[in-house]
Amino acid sequence: MKKEMTLQSNERLNLNVNQLTVAVRKPLLAVARYYSHVLERPVNVQQTLHLLNAQAAFFFTVFPADCALLLRGACAAWLIHALMQCKREL
Repeated sequence: MKKEMTLQSNERLNLNVNQLTVAVRKPLLAVARYYSHVLERPVNVQQTLHLLNAQAAFFFTVFPADCALLLRGACAAWLIHALMQCKREL
């Protein structure tokens, strides 16, 4: 009986994880389709995540609030790294 309860619990957990995966993937696929349209070439989800990372890095580098020079340097390094990843993936 205890093994059956564990199996049912694992099945529920797998179902919840699958539902969460579908819920997160759906907007990413929409953004990937948008990028594919704009770039006029197919873009997969991993490439979409790289592009989103580069956009976030650009935003935090160009539009910083009043912050320390060290933090601005870290954001600039993040941007450079993100752009190099995009170049490699695309």
